[in-house]
Amino acid sequence: MTKKNWELYAEIWSMPEKERRARLAERVTPDVTYTDPNVSLEGVKAFSDFVTQFQNDVPGGHFVITGAYAHHRRTLAHWKMLGPDSSVMLIGVSVADVSEDGKFTAITGFFGGPDAQASTA
Repeated sequence: MTKKNWELYAEIWSMPEKERRARLAERVTPDVTYTDPNVSLEGVKAFSDFVTQFQNDVPGGHFVITGAYAHHRRTLAHWKMLGPDSSVMLIGVSVADVSEDGKFTAITGFFGGPDAQASTA
């Protein structure tokens, strides 16, 4: 179920705003925090607005979860960000804290990793 939870979360990044807001309510807590090298924000509205910005900046960009792990209400996912032609634009890892009811409470994304180093050599 851990990978499926991350896959459902990854789909959010490609959804239209109206559908995305409903899905976010299912996947994250109202006071969710999201942090990556470019941003730090809090709350569903701010998160949804950031996803809109992502969609505008990377038209057709989407995420594929390549692996996921979980224990003690913490989870980690390896992912690839693909362009509209399915070429790999970025790889990374995200970690999240999980509430008792299974929603993400804090998400942190990291860009790059061993595969990124190998692909630039």
